[in-house]
Amino acid sequence: MEGKTILVTGASRGIGREICLQLASLKNVNVALADVNVCEETINLMKEINPSVETLSIVCDISKSDQVEDMVNRVVVKFGRLDGAVNNAGILGQMARIGEYDESMFSKMMDINIKGTWLCIKYQVKQMEKQGKGDYSIVNISSIAGVLSFPYNSGYSAVKHAILGITKSAAAEYGALNIRCNAVLPGASETAMLREYLPPGEATAQLEGHVPLKRVSHPSEIAKPVLFLLSPESSYITGQSLIADGGLTIV
Repeated sequence: MEGKTILVTGASRGIGREICLQLASLKNVNVALADVNVCEETINLMKEINPSVETLSIVCDISKSDQVEDMVNRVVVKFGRLDGAVNNAGILGQMARIGEYDESMFSKMMDINIKGTWLCIKYQVKQMEKQGKGDYSIVNISSIAGVLSFPYNSGYSAVKHAILGITKSAAAEYGALNIRCNAVLPGASETAMLREYLPPGEATAQLEGHVPLKRVSHPSEIAKPVLFLLSPESSYITGQSLIADGGLTIV
């Protein structure tokens, strides 16, 4: 991946941050970090790993088309091109049965998690197509909620299912340009988002008891398959869903 420029959304914390940290450990990889929050803390951690890593921080609401277009343009102005992207930004929504689920929250979930991911891909592939046929990779972060039910959060399950459909469509439409598009589906990972849903304690222990590996993942264990899909090592893989859940979906 030497010399490549990678854009990561949702880069200020959690899995997005960990992806950026692992990218920083690679030789001569440029990293653009996008989030609704400033990514200064993530960049500082990246510099501790690799003081020479080139970064760009962009504040962006991915549900806004003009902001997403500007995000991609800023990456190109800074680094000259875009070679890969990780579309990780999203929100958890609320915990409620369908009958009590707030309609405005459901709409917000659609705007950020589905429309936002779609907009990111839209402007990413347009830029890649403009650059000409190359070695490009887009990785979308879905969830095992995209292949299973997620009781008490139908909104989250719906958007994560949708991301898989968008991923497959993009892979089919842009494969001839060697733009690969895949999804990574994490299970429970030790992030702030998990703790919004599941505080530490007995509930976490019950969840871990259902996982064959008997633990939730560290975000680094999700970042590693993401980097694999970004890299030339996965050059013949596109339109696929890579599950990283400690085996939860097999039991």
